[in-house]
Amino acid sequence: MKNKFGLFAILAVVIVVVAVSGCNDNTTSNVNASAINEKSTKLAIINNGTTWAHVEMVGNTTHKNGSAMTLWADTFIKPNGNLTMDLSQALGYGNEPLPAGTTIRVQSWKGLFNTQAGGEGTLNIGFQGWSNTRYPPANAQITNVTYNPLTIFALPATVTDSIAFIATTPEELAKIQSIDTTEQEPLYEEEIIVVNADGSVTITVTRPPELCRAIASIV
Repeated sequence: MKNKFGLFAILAVVIVVVAVSGCNDNTTSNVNASAINEKSTKLAIINNGTTWAHVEMVGNTTHKNGSAMTLWADTFIKPNGNLTMDLSQALGYGNEPLPAGTTIRVQSWKGLFNTQAGGEGTLNIGFQGWSNTRYPPANAQITNVTYNPLTIFALPATVTDSIAFIATTPEELAKIQSIDTTEQEPLYEEEIIVVNADGSVTITVTRPPELCRAIASIV
């Protein structure tokens, strides 16, 4: 992570994160599910694999006040687990769903972790977005991302449950020290997240996963 971010060297938890994907209350999380806004637009990362998935995201978008903004997210998702991020809060809309046409252009880096390092595994995750309900409706699109093989690295000792560190300003970004390295997130990919008029979310992979992507474009 450290080379990637002159900005993303450090992260702060500033947005509510909870495991709510899967349409039921049986998932576990590190915060109370009631903390997720009912009407807001949300983004879930679902880990279908047998190792911890690590996903870093840098998204360029527009705040409610009309200013351009960058959203940084550094996430760890446990095997067969998920977490959900509140995009409306991040973009200044509170409990409102994001307006139709809202677009977030994302650069992301991914890696695999386990309590013990060693061997190789398969990244098998899905991205899912929705609005207006606490849990995703049955027709909410899931965009799957898979890649094999990837080296498995040692999970940081401080990570014990699915978690996201999120920041929306450089000041927030400068609060908590990075807990992984650039070498531990070798897979690069790009996505576009678009909110539709009915509150549904379309997530499109615009650059397929590839190893060792140059990162000079991160400013």
